[in-house]
Amino acid sequence: MASSKPAVRHPSHNHPLRSHKAQAEEEIICSGCDLDLIGAAFKCTKSECDYFLHKSCFELPRENCHKSHPEHPLTLLYSPTYESSSFACDACGEYGSGFSYNCSICKYDVHVGCVSMPETVEREGHAHPLTLLYRSPYQNGLIFNCDECHDNVPDNLWSYYCKKCDYGTHLHSCAVEEEPKRGGGGSGNTSRNSGGRSSAASDLSAMLKAQREMERMQIELDMAMQSAKIAKKSRKHMLKMI
Repeated sequence: MASSKPAVRHPSHNHPLRSHKAQAEEEIICSGCDLDLIGAAFKCTKSECDYFLHKSCFELPRENCHKSHPEHPLTLLYSPTYESSSFACDACGEYGSGFSYNCSICKYDVHVGCVSMPETVEREGHAHPLTLLYRSPYQNGLIFNCDECHDNVPDNLWSYYCKKCDYGTHLHSCAVEEEPKRGGGGSGNTSRNSGGRSSAASDLSAMLKAQREMERMQIELDMAMQSAKIAKKSRKHMLKMI
């Protein structure tokens, strides 16, 4: 029986899409941001095509004037334009292969999930909200270490920071607790809604961390396969010369 839901088009895909309510047990991955997909979504109308998008990814604006890159607007790309078919995110430093925001002039690339990170988050156990920074809070060559994992945070990457306490963390996995308390989101105060915001940020951080690791492993595998092909061609060439 044909679905009564209207079909829509999206420039990232050749086939029409139809609205879909994604369930956790379906274990769907968004074809845009490459993260787990639960809730409002769009799916390809072709049964043999495994293409899904978060509703939020479907609705991403084609251009984003982001504070992290005031020199030029960022353009939404549906796939990386680089020869490697991947990009290194200038926000978190991890690789990506799905949707991104890009400045072609500056070769500046950001995951769509990183672009959406809130300007403040609250970490349980810390008295003040942490503010999103687009580069190291330190100057004069001082090294900025994450106060949770104690690893170095490169100067050019984003982080969350409390100036009052000189306390800072990595953008994703260290910014909030692994399992923060879930508070009621009815206060209407967007900057201090600690339960709802921290929970959402934690979920996003966990998904991003897992996905970046998978992407890194895939890229390493691709590079290894390319090296093997080159070595095989070299051996054949040497044998012909003998």
